[in-house]
Amino acid sequence: YMEDIHKISVTGESVLEPMRTKQNVLSWNDILIRGAQLAKIPLNEDEPVNTKTVIGPKAKQPLVIETPVFITHMSYGALSKEVKQALAMGSAAVKTAMCSGEGGILKESMDKAHKYIFEYVPNRYSVTEENLKKVDAIEIKIGQSAKPGMGGHLPAEKVTHELAEIRGFPESTDIVSPAHFDDIRNKEELKAKVDWLRETSGGKPIGIKMAAGNIEADLEVAVYAGPDFITIDGRPGATAAALKFVKNATSIPTIFALYRARKFLDEKGIKDITLVITGGLRVSSDFAKALALGADAIAIGTAALMACACQQYRLCDTGKCPVGVTTQNPELRSRLKINISAKKLENFLRVSTKELENFARLTGNDDVHKLSITDLCTTNSEISDHTEIEHV
Repeated sequence: YMEDIHKISVTGESVLEPMRTKQNVLSWNDILIRGAQLAKIPLNEDEPVNTKTVIGPKAKQPLVIETPVFITHMSYGALSKEVKQALAMGSAAVKTAMCSGEGGILKESMDKAHKYIFEYVPNRYSVTEENLKKVDAIEIKIGQSAKPGMGGHLPAEKVTHELAEIRGFPESTDIVSPAHFDDIRNKEELKAKVDWLRETSGGKPIGIKMAAGNIEADLEVAVYAGPDFITIDGRPGATAAALKFVKNATSIPTIFALYRARKFLDEKGIKDITLVITGGLRVSSDFAKALALGADAIAIGTAALMACACQQYRLCDTGKCPVGVTTQNPELRSRLKINISAKKLENFLRVSTKELENFARLTGNDDVHKLSITDLCTTNSEISDHTEIEHV
């Protein structure tokens, strides 16, 4: 901690840091997938596997995507306009969804998306009846794992004239959103909000996103509200800018958070609420393991940015990203070529989905959603002791 102590002692301020925590986190690599042999028979390569995913099956207008993997919430502001468009185009090419992020709707991104999930936040950016009817789903942001119990933070250097207009704040000033909604203070008010959004949107799926903390208690409240989907954001979920002391000390690892959330829903007999997991998942093996642990869908952020252009310079909070991903600087933004990044993301999502199909086949399943905890084992006794995944 010496470097942080030096920074604090010189600046008199807490350290701000981008991306995920650098601390060691429980790894998906400690979980292995059991290949079917005799007790279960694997599928041949030419046998079809279903990857179609329905978010909010009980909704009047369910959100249907062709893969369980979609692009999570990352705001225009934290990200450049160029990469937001690339994310929309790349995800649309494989007929999956992308999310708005907490900064409101960027029209150029929404228009290019196959399915668009709007994030409803305390500052209520872009909240109009017209917009709520236009989008394909709406997600109420209660929190995120990198800064649970805190609002969002967009540094002044990223607040351009266009961003200021979208968000309704002065140009070149820090934008900090509240830690909670002023009209959601209990489960009844949360339910009223879900009901209002559902009615106003014309029956689009309504979700609730929260950081992994008091999982069962928070789920009790969320389930009471009757959402169509719930997103759990686990450690080490990333962000463009967060206070380092908070990010390093908070949120439950994604593996345990997912296990506990699925167990809670199953024990309550809840089958019509889609469970989405996010936070630190990178590649197809992570996605397959998450599905087996009980996720219905996986939302990815950093992995999608890597596919587009991100080189992990960890300068997101400075606005000086040299590859044009997390910057509003025109010269830096020009380095990101939208069509090229979109194609690279398309390739990543398409290959990841094919690899998910292969994981299903080699475990004897004809649907990626049939992957189960019995298809997993672990080399980590910490995982086997606190989940139903058997130790090797």
